[in-house]
Amino acid sequence: MNATMRALVRRPSSNFTNALSEHPEVTSINFQKARQQHAAYCEALQTAGLAVEILEPLDAFPDSVFIEDNAVILNGRAVLCSMKEASRQGEVSFLADALQSRLPVLRLQAPVFVDGGDILQTEDTLFVGQSQRTSAEAIEALQPLTSKQVVPVRVKNGLHLKTSVSTLGKGLLVINPSHVETEPFRELEWIEVDKEETYAANCLAVGENVILPAGFQKLEQRIQAHGFSTFPIEMSEFQKADGGVTCLSLIFIN
Repeated sequence: MNATMRALVRRPSSNFTNALSEHPEVTSINFQKARQQHAAYCEALQTAGLAVEILEPLDAFPDSVFIEDNAVILNGRAVLCSMKEASRQGEVSFLADALQSRLPVLRLQAPVFVDGGDILQTEDTLFVGQSQRTSAEAIEALQPLTSKQVVPVRVKNGLHLKTSVSTLGKGLLVINPSHVETEPFRELEWIEVDKEETYAANCLAVGENVILPAGFQKLEQRIQAHGFSTFPIEMSEFQKADGGVTCLSLIFIN
Protein backbone atom coordinates (compact mmCIF):
# COMPACT_ATOMS: atom_id res chain seq x y z
CA MET A 1 0.00 0.00 0.00
CA ASN A 2 1.39 3.39 -0.97
CA ALA A 3 1.81 5.94 1.80
CA THR A 4 -0.47 8.97 1.61
CA MET A 5 0.10 12.48 2.89
CA ARG A 6 -2.82 13.27 5.15
CA ALA A 7 -4.18 16.28 6.99
CA LEU A 8 -6.17 15.82 10.17
CA VAL A 9 -8.41 18.80 10.95
CA ARG A 10 -11.05 19.52 13.56
CA ARG A 11 -14.13 21.64 12.98
CA PRO A 12 -14.47 24.80 15.10
CA SER A 13 -16.11 24.36 18.48
CA SER A 14 -19.45 26.07 19.08
CA ASN A 15 -17.52 27.92 21.82
CA PHE A 16 -14.84 29.12 19.42
CA THR A 17 -15.74 32.72 20.23
CA ASN A 18 -14.20 32.08 23.68
CA ALA A 19 -10.80 31.09 22.27
CA LEU A 20 -7.67 32.26 24.08
CA SER A 21 -6.43 35.35 22.28
CA GLU A 22 -4.77 38.70 22.79
CA HIS A 23 -5.95 39.99 19.42
CA PRO A 24 -7.80 43.31 19.78
CA GLU A 25 -10.75 42.00 17.74
CA VAL A 26 -11.23 38.71 19.58
CA THR A 27 -14.66 39.75 20.82
CA SER A 28 -15.89 40.12 17.23
CA ILE A 29 -15.24 36.52 16.14
CA ASN A 30 -18.10 35.35 13.93
CA PHE A 31 -18.67 31.62 14.44
CA GLN A 32 -20.60 31.03 11.22
CA LYS A 33 -17.94 32.84 9.22
CA ALA A 34 -15.28 30.76 10.97
CA ARG A 35 -17.06 27.58 9.89
CA GLN A 36 -17.16 28.79 6.29
CA GLN A 37 -13.49 29.73 6.35
CA HIS A 38 -12.60 26.36 7.85
CA ALA A 39 -14.47 24.55 5.08
CA ALA A 40 -12.59 26.60 2.47
CA TYR A 41 -9.33 25.73 4.24
CA CYS A 42 -10.13 22.03 3.95
CA GLU A 43 -10.81 22.49 0.23
CA ALA A 44 -7.45 24.22 -0.17
CA LEU A 45 -5.70 21.30 1.56
CA GLN A 46 -7.33 18.88 -0.84
CA THR A 47 -6.44 21.02 -3.86
CA ALA A 48 -2.84 21.13 -2.65
CA GLY A 49 -2.78 17.32 -2.73
CA LEU A 50 -3.60 16.20 0.82
CA ALA A 51 -6.10 13.57 1.91
CA VAL A 52 -8.21 15.43 4.47
CA GLU A 53 -9.96 13.83 7.43
CA ILE A 54 -12.28 16.05 9.43
CA LEU A 55 -12.81 15.38 13.13
CA GLU A 56 -15.92 16.44 14.98
CA PRO A 57 -15.74 19.63 17.10
CA LEU A 58 -14.97 19.51 20.80
CA ASP A 59 -17.46 21.98 22.22
CA ALA A 60 -15.84 21.98 25.67
CA PHE A 61 -12.57 23.25 24.17
CA PRO A 62 -12.79 26.60 22.34
CA ASP A 63 -9.24 26.36 20.91
CA SER A 64 -9.47 22.76 19.73
CA VAL A 65 -9.72 23.80 16.06
CA PHE A 66 -5.99 24.61 16.36
CA ILE A 67 -5.13 20.92 16.19
CA GLU A 68 -1.48 21.44 15.25
CA ASP A 69 -0.73 22.40 18.85
CA ASN A 70 -1.81 18.98 20.15
CA ALA A 71 0.91 16.81 18.61
CA VAL A 72 4.19 16.68 16.72
CA ILE A 73 4.97 14.03 14.11
CA LEU A 74 8.51 12.69 14.55
CA ASN A 75 10.02 9.67 12.79
CA GLY A 76 6.60 8.29 11.90
CA ARG A 77 5.30 8.66 15.45
CA ALA A 78 2.77 11.05 16.94
CA VAL A 79 4.20 12.77 20.00
CA LEU A 80 1.27 14.14 21.98
CA CYS A 81 2.06 17.50 23.51
CA SER A 82 1.91 18.42 27.17
CA MET A 83 0.07 21.72 26.95
CA LYS A 84 0.68 24.52 29.43
CA GLU A 85 -2.69 26.26 29.09
CA ALA A 86 -5.11 24.51 31.47
CA SER A 87 -8.11 25.13 29.20
CA ARG A 88 -6.41 23.21 26.36
CA GLN A 89 -4.97 20.21 28.19
CA GLY A 90 -8.03 18.02 27.66
CA GLU A 91 -7.83 18.33 23.87
CA VAL A 92 -4.86 16.00 23.64
CA SER A 93 -6.65 12.85 24.84
CA PHE A 94 -9.31 13.24 22.16
CA LEU A 95 -6.65 13.52 19.49
CA ALA A 96 -4.90 10.43 20.86
CA ASP A 97 -8.03 8.41 20.09
CA ALA A 98 -7.98 9.64 16.49
CA LEU A 99 -4.27 8.99 15.97
CA GLN A 100 -3.78 5.58 17.55
CA SER A 101 -5.21 3.69 14.58
CA ARG A 102 -2.86 5.54 12.23
CA LEU A 103 0.49 6.01 13.96
CA PRO A 104 2.42 4.87 17.01
CA VAL A 105 1.64 7.36 19.79
CA LEU A 106 3.59 8.55 22.81
CA ARG A 107 2.86 11.39 25.18
CA LEU A 108 4.99 14.06 26.81
CA GLN A 109 4.29 14.90 30.43
CA ALA A 110 4.76 17.96 32.66
CA PRO A 111 7.11 19.63 33.56
CA VAL A 112 7.82 19.41 29.82
CA PHE A 113 5.43 21.82 28.10
CA VAL A 114 5.17 21.98 24.32
CA ASP A 115 2.70 23.44 21.82
CA GLY A 116 3.02 22.05 18.29
CA GLY A 117 2.98 25.60 16.97
CA ASP A 118 6.46 26.04 18.44
CA ILE A 119 7.95 23.14 16.43
CA LEU A 120 9.38 23.98 13.01
CA GLN A 121 10.87 21.07 11.08
CA THR A 122 13.25 21.43 8.17
CA GLU A 123 15.04 18.65 6.32
CA ASP A 124 17.67 18.15 9.02
CA THR A 125 16.72 20.36 11.99
CA LEU A 126 13.96 20.56 14.58
CA PHE A 127 13.65 24.18 15.68
CA VAL A 128 11.87 24.56 19.03
CA GLY A 129 10.44 27.94 19.90
CA GLN A 130 11.02 29.11 23.43
CA SER A 131 7.73 30.88 24.01
CA GLN A 132 5.19 31.33 26.78
CA ARG A 133 3.70 27.96 25.78
CA THR A 134 6.86 25.84 25.32
CA SER A 135 9.43 25.27 28.07
CA ALA A 136 13.18 24.84 27.93
CA GLU A 137 12.73 21.23 29.09
CA ALA A 138 11.20 20.48 25.68
CA ILE A 139 14.65 20.55 24.08
CA GLU A 140 15.96 17.66 26.15
CA ALA A 141 12.69 15.73 25.87
CA LEU A 142 12.47 15.92 22.08
CA GLN A 143 16.10 15.16 21.17
CA PRO A 144 15.86 11.39 21.82
CA LEU A 145 12.73 11.22 19.66
CA THR A 146 14.33 12.46 16.44
CA SER A 147 17.50 11.97 14.43
CA LYS A 148 17.44 15.68 13.56
CA GLN A 149 19.39 18.30 15.44
CA VAL A 150 17.15 20.04 17.99
CA VAL A 151 17.77 23.79 18.15
CA PRO A 152 16.09 26.29 20.52
CA VAL A 153 14.85 29.59 19.10
CA ARG A 154 13.83 32.51 21.28
CA VAL A 155 10.39 33.89 20.42
CA LYS A 156 10.55 37.62 21.10
CA ASN A 157 6.99 38.46 20.10
CA GLY A 158 3.92 36.52 19.04
CA LEU A 159 2.29 33.36 20.35
CA HIS A 160 4.44 30.64 18.76
CA LEU A 161 7.59 30.19 16.69
CA LYS A 162 5.49 29.35 13.63
CA THR A 163 3.53 32.56 14.08
CA SER A 164 6.62 34.22 12.62
CA VAL A 165 8.52 31.50 10.72
CA SER A 166 7.36 28.92 8.16
CA THR A 167 9.32 26.48 6.05
CA LEU A 168 8.65 26.06 2.35
CA GLY A 169 11.14 23.20 2.07
CA LYS A 170 14.50 23.02 0.28
CA GLY A 171 16.13 25.29 2.87
CA LEU A 172 13.73 28.19 2.28
CA LEU A 173 11.86 30.01 5.04
CA VAL A 174 9.21 32.71 5.25
CA ILE A 175 10.14 34.81 8.27
CA ASN A 176 9.30 37.90 10.27
CA PRO A 177 12.81 38.56 11.64
CA SER A 178 11.66 41.17 14.15
CA HIS A 179 9.71 38.61 16.21
CA VAL A 180 12.21 35.76 16.60
CA GLU A 181 15.89 35.20 17.19
CA THR A 182 17.32 34.81 13.69
CA GLU A 183 20.80 33.42 14.41
CA PRO A 184 19.63 29.77 14.39
CA PHE A 185 18.41 30.26 10.79
CA ARG A 186 21.61 31.81 9.44
CA GLU A 187 22.37 28.93 7.06
CA LEU A 188 18.91 28.98 5.46
CA GLU A 189 17.46 31.23 2.76
CA TRP A 190 14.73 33.67 3.84
CA ILE A 191 11.76 35.39 2.32
CA GLU A 192 11.18 38.28 4.72
CA VAL A 193 7.66 39.57 5.23
CA ASP A 194 6.99 43.29 5.21
CA LYS A 195 5.86 44.94 8.42
CA GLU A 196 2.26 45.25 7.19
CA GLU A 197 2.14 41.58 6.16
CA THR A 198 3.46 39.88 9.30
CA TYR A 199 0.34 37.73 9.78
CA ALA A 200 1.15 35.89 6.55
CA ALA A 201 4.52 34.71 7.91
CA ASN A 202 2.54 31.66 8.98
CA CYS A 203 1.86 29.74 5.79
CA LEU A 204 1.71 26.07 4.82
CA ALA A 205 3.75 24.44 2.07
CA VAL A 206 2.58 21.16 0.55
CA GLY A 207 5.14 20.23 -2.04
CA GLU A 208 5.16 23.03 -4.62
CA ASN A 209 1.92 24.51 -3.28
CA VAL A 210 1.65 27.13 -0.53
CA ILE A 211 -1.53 27.96 1.37
CA LEU A 212 -1.44 31.43 2.92
CA PRO A 213 -3.87 34.05 4.24
CA ALA A 214 -5.60 36.13 1.58
CA GLY A 215 -4.76 39.79 1.15
CA PHE A 216 -0.96 39.69 1.36
CA GLN A 217 -0.03 40.19 -2.27
CA LYS A 218 3.62 41.20 -1.81
CA LEU A 219 4.46 38.01 0.03
CA GLU A 220 2.40 35.93 -2.35
CA GLN A 221 4.37 37.30 -5.30
CA ARG A 222 7.68 36.63 -3.56
CA ILE A 223 6.67 33.04 -2.90
CA GLN A 224 5.56 32.61 -6.51
CA ALA A 225 8.93 33.95 -7.67
CA HIS A 226 10.50 30.87 -6.06
CA GLY A 227 8.40 28.59 -8.26
CA PHE A 228 5.50 27.85 -5.92
CA SER A 229 1.78 27.91 -6.67
CA THR A 230 -0.15 29.88 -4.04
CA PHE A 231 -3.58 29.32 -2.56
CA PRO A 232 -4.77 32.40 -0.64
CA ILE A 233 -7.67 31.78 1.74
CA GLU A 234 -9.69 34.00 4.07
CA MET A 235 -8.48 33.63 7.67
CA SER A 236 -9.96 36.67 9.44
CA GLU A 237 -11.83 34.79 12.19
CA PHE A 238 -8.86 32.58 13.03
CA GLN A 239 -6.54 35.58 13.04
CA LYS A 240 -8.78 37.12 15.71
CA ALA A 241 -8.19 33.96 17.78
CA ASP A 242 -4.38 34.23 17.41
CA GLY A 243 -4.36 31.32 14.96
CA GLY A 244 -2.77 30.87 11.54
CA VAL A 245 -2.81 28.58 8.52
CA THR A 246 -0.61 25.82 9.93
CA CYS A 247 -2.50 25.78 13.24
CA LEU A 248 -5.59 24.27 11.64
CA SER A 249 -4.12 20.92 10.55
CA LEU A 250 -1.87 18.11 11.64
CA ILE A 251 -0.05 16.66 8.63
CA PHE A 252 1.49 13.20 8.47
CA ILE A 253 2.18 10.32 6.12
CA ASN A 254 0.79 6.79 6.50
